[in-house]
Amino acid sequence: MHGFAAATVREDAARDARLLSLIAIGARGDPRHIDQTLDRLQDHAHLGSHR
Repeated sequence: MHGFAAATVREDAARDARLLSLIAIGARGDPRHIDQTLDRLQDHAHLGSHR
């Protein structure tokens, strides 16, 4: 059980790191990019919850 919990924590941390990287990349340059990036991430999260 401990191994499963540790793997879940690592998976969550990796997902969070990927999302933060996407936000940072999307926000470069024009401030409007962060809004567009966040909208895409929300759409992706919404679609992912229906799989």
